[in-house]
Amino acid sequence: MKARLSRVIESLGYKPSRTARNLSLGLKGCIGVVVDSIQDPWFTQLLTGMEEELQSRDISLMLLSLELRDTYDPTIAFEWIEERRVDGLIIAKCHRRDKALVNAALDAQLPIVAVAPDETLTNVAVLRADNVEAGRTLGGHLADLGHTRVAFAGGPSASVESRHRLEGLRDELGKRGIRMRKEDVCFCASYDAEDGARYAETLLQQQRTRPTAVVLGSDALAIGFIRAAQQRGVQVPRDLSVAAFDGIPEGARSWPGLTTMAQPMREMGRDACRRLFTAISATDERAVAHYSMTLVVRESTAARR
Repeated sequence: MKARLSRVIESLGYKPSRTARNLSLGLKGCIGVVVDSIQDPWFTQLLTGMEEELQSRDISLMLLSLELRDTYDPTIAFEWIEERRVDGLIIAKCHRRDKALVNAALDAQLPIVAVAPDETLTNVAVLRADNVEAGRTLGGHLADLGHTRVAFAGGPSASVESRHRLEGLRDELGKRGIRMRKEDVCFCASYDAEDGARYAETLLQQQRTRPTAVVLGSDALAIGFIRAAQQRGVQVPRDLSVAAFDGIPEGARSWPGLTTMAQPMREMGRDACRRLFTAISATDERAVAHYSMTLVVRESTAARR
């Protein structure tokens, strides 16, 4: 009956808004976006892409930081799901602790898209960068500069993103006859700059056996690392080349400019919305989409002295 009424109204020359259509379909016209912290510079780029996509639609967005007060609290997200306040959910950097949230959405048959999850997810549409290939590219760049001892410090050891980046780096270096030493690989408690600085304090104690290049699992880690290294009198890249992953704007603004594998974060944000809208329209959307990362060479890497 509603569909017939809609056709009659349109035949009279009246074009109902998307809002009216949403209401006729029982939709809220709103999606939910969940992230650890909206202050994450990686996420701000992702959010910009989402905003670009939403500008062309009568769709609003509700945003939730799971660690707004430094304590993990997903209560509001569970309320969104239970009370059906949103038509779908986007989770950025989904962690193991978020599995209950993902399962609740699946149980409620609420469409869900995960962007760069640190977990292997099934029955969910996933968007992630091709981290293995990105690691290979960065390994090739450092090997071409003559570095034969390369260290790696990723985010948390449970992170799929970090493990894949290390896998690609190690694989490419190995193909070139460069073996990464066990003592040169570690994982930090987070992807934050503070943990990068703490790693620098540990690494730089190795006065005689120090690697000539270091790859950090994120730009934020690398920025914290470089700052701590410079405070100790280490010159980057003369004494130590530093590279990372993500491509956040701060990497270009800091000095030395950070060599990085840049993710197409805005594109991923736009595509996350599009995939969610496809799922909301009752189309099954559970595929994994991989995005190529681009090597951006700046001043933080140089030929081995």
